[in-house]
Amino acid sequence: MRALDPLAGRLMMSLVNRLESAAMPSRYHLFFLLAAGLMALLGAGCAHQQRDNLRTVKVAVIDAPVFYEVAPKGEVVTKGWWLGAHDRFKSPNAGSLIAESLARELDRIPGVEVYSREDLTIYMSQKERLLRRRYPSLSSTQRKDILVRQDPLDYGRSLNVDFVVAPTVTESVTVVNRTFTWWYSHAEADVQIYDVSTGNVVWTMPWDKTSNFSSQLALFESYARRVSRGVTKVDAFRVERP
Repeated sequence: MRALDPLAGRLMMSLVNRLESAAMPSRYHLFFLLAAGLMALLGAGCAHQQRDNLRTVKVAVIDAPVFYEVAPKGEVVTKGWWLGAHDRFKSPNAGSLIAESLARELDRIPGVEVYSREDLTIYMSQKERLLRRRYPSLSSTQRKDILVRQDPLDYGRSLNVDFVVAPTVTESVTVVNRTFTWWYSHAEADVQIYDVSTGNVVWTMPWDKTSNFSSQLALFESYARRVSRGVTKVDAFRVERP
């Protein structure tokens, strides 16, 4: 027989204590407490059954390649003139920002175990050191670009995960009007989920969004929430047992 769920156990103990503390509990009082206890047990049983219907899958979220031109040092670029003069900032770190946002949201899905982003950073640093030894003429930016453009399935097999989440960013910019101090951010991205066992893309979601007075990170976090809802709705990670 399955042990009593801790929450249900605490509820039952609370009910027993109330019964013991009542000098002369009425029939209605007893009925109410017993009914509440039964509901607690039924709820705990349903929770157990729901967890039993899920399997755990391992998911790695890799950094996204960035398909747009970034200023050499990530500095702000000023364009336009007079009332139309504006500053444009394209983040060189958009690939890691979107990956971090996706990892946080996907890790909240029951049955999904996201590969540690800290461990993944160490893994990628080791790969970059190997590239630096073999190709010393490459810059740090070039080495990182090579790594993020590798086949996601290779990373999935190396990390021993079930699925790889591979985002791409085609635009990520914040624009600030120099005259009116009005600003907005715009981002365009896509995410593909690879089943490592079959090599197939099982789910994808292209996306673009412009939002006034929002940062690029805020846009990526909004996108990550949409991705989480989307994969949960269709059970893209197949966490539900047949």
